[in-house]
Amino acid sequence: MKEVKSSESLFTEFPKVSKDQWKEKAIADLKGADFDKKLIWRTLEGFDLQPYYASEDMTALSYLQKFESSTLNMEDGSQGPHYWVNREKIVVTDAEQANKAAIHALNSGADGLVFDLTGKENIDIKKLLNNILPLHCSVSFIADRDAAKLIKGYFTYESGNHIETSELFGSINYDPIKNLCLQGKMAADGFVVLKEIIEITDTAARFRGLTINSTQFQNSGSSLTQELAFALNVAVEYIDKLGELGISPEQAIRNLEFCMAVGTDYFLEIAKLRALRILFYKVAEAYGLKDFDPGDLQIHSTSSMWTKTVYDPYVNMLRNTTEAMSAVIGGCNALTIAPYDENFAIPSAQSKRISRNVSNMLKEESYFDRVVDPAAGSYYIENITNEMVKKSWALFTEVEQEGGFLASFKAGKIQSRIKETRDKRLALAAQRREIFVGTNQYPNTKEQLDPKKISHGKPVEAEIEVLKPENGAIQFESMRLATDGYAKTSARRPKAYLALIGNNPTMRTARAQFSGGFIGCGGFEIADGIITNSNDEAIKTALEQNAEITVICGSDDDYATLGIEFAQKFRNSKKDGILVVAGYPTELLETLNEAGVDEFVHMRADLIQTLQGFQQKLNIINQKIDETRFF
Repeated sequence: MKEVKSSESLFTEFPKVSKDQWKEKAIADLKGADFDKKLIWRTLEGFDLQPYYASEDMTALSYLQKFESSTLNMEDGSQGPHYWVNREKIVVTDAEQANKAAIHALNSGADGLVFDLTGKENIDIKKLLNNILPLHCSVSFIADRDAAKLIKGYFTYESGNHIETSELFGSINYDPIKNLCLQGKMAADGFVVLKEIIEITDTAARFRGLTINSTQFQNSGSSLTQELAFALNVAVEYIDKLGELGISPEQAIRNLEFCMAVGTDYFLEIAKLRALRILFYKVAEAYGLKDFDPGDLQIHSTSSMWTKTVYDPYVNMLRNTTEAMSAVIGGCNALTIAPYDENFAIPSAQSKRISRNVSNMLKEESYFDRVVDPAAGSYYIENITNEMVKKSWALFTEVEQEGGFLASFKAGKIQSRIKETRDKRLALAAQRREIFVGTNQYPNTKEQLDPKKISHGKPVEAEIEVLKPENGAIQFESMRLATDGYAKTSARRPKAYLALIGNNPTMRTARAQFSGGFIGCGGFEIADGIITNSNDEAIKTALEQNAEITVICGSDDDYATLGIEFAQKFRNSKKDGILVVAGYPTELLETLNEAGVDEFVHMRADLIQTLQGFQQKLNIINQKIDETRFF
């Protein structure tokens, strides 16, 4: 075999294909279907993504190349070319118990800790950190009160252990603006406390005292460009407010860390983190930091709450994995993967172990830590990054023109923008154009939950509108929990019978499978249909099932005769219950309705609206479900 020299081109026997030629071939293969509708992805971010990118699409993106060499600067180069900290969150209720959990995490694969002290005061730092060696792990904190006192106590404690502050590695997540977003109020001395924190952490180059959170945006249903833009707005708000208190922009920025949630839009999430470094470089440059290196920006990525479901929760493990991959390839410095059951229960030991090992597997088995910037040069990712930068910067400047983040939030403009996007995402999910496997697609109809055992937070009462982090499947889960609750109290689960009619087995089976998946999302028992020898026998079998919902499954041609006959005879014998047709035969709708059909289930039907309608007719619910009943 001939040895190919590095200077030689591969596959020279094949002619080059231009993008126009590729598109012409694609249009021909579509056989008349609209190219734009079939192949162009119109994202919620406000830009379109092409199905194919070529080198010619990179001409205008040369500015991105200067960032590739400094995409990520490692805290410790000895750990490998792409080292990130596997931070495990420890919720602190008792210092000694938290200490035991932390040591167990470190002994089980974590190399970083983040102690969540939300709502806690006067924690005994000695008990909390006993036998934890900060020279061998990252130690971070989340605090909403006594934050300056906490950090001062931490630094003093480690100094007493003969550890230099310059050797401490981690961050303190004290974010008064995030508290405003979620609670409608912020500490009056919040900026002063931050000033005190930065004056302490500024002596430790590897410990960040100013955390910019964007998790509250993404987990409330924002788009990725909104998340980026609002994170920048918050950062500018802090830099300006701290500047008024004597903290220079340079001092604030070198103490800064971003905490961003990462969802399941794999390539877009990779591009989001890459775009953040470019965008913040522009912010730093505007503050006069001409030598700011985007690779010095610290990014702590967390898994997303929005993408996690209560039903079929093991799918959350798969979601966590793809989110972790996006975060690492995007260039995070620290990664926290939440246990798959955290949304609805106290995490089990098993779920903690699995979440901890996601990061370890990406390092030890997939070797993600061996390549500094694997996304560099990807036509697709680079073009997404460019679009993210443009759209996010435009929104960022728009909010700044409104007076900055605080002014815009207090005026309700931030909330309004996020709500608009959230409503679009929920509508897409209701139409099953945004999929939650196991919840609005392929539900496990055998799974039953007790609504009383699902933990939920209390509604926040505030003078201004607040953000509401939740999972994107909440409308389905609230609906299904209502059915589960009804089944528990009435000792009978409402049943849907799939009645098979006609002589077209392909359409009959396809529509029965579709209907079972559709109605199963509401928590109804699904009874598979029985193939019979006649329409009368099919009607008799359906009546014997005594199901609350009966679904006629066949072809449109069969509906024109057998379907109408089925509906009429069925209704003559059974006046109550819900009669449904699988499909949407437009020319027969009125006739079928007159024959006794109540509803049609089909690809374009709004799943939430349809199933809640069934629940109302069956007295499972009295009105549209209030999601806060269960969450």
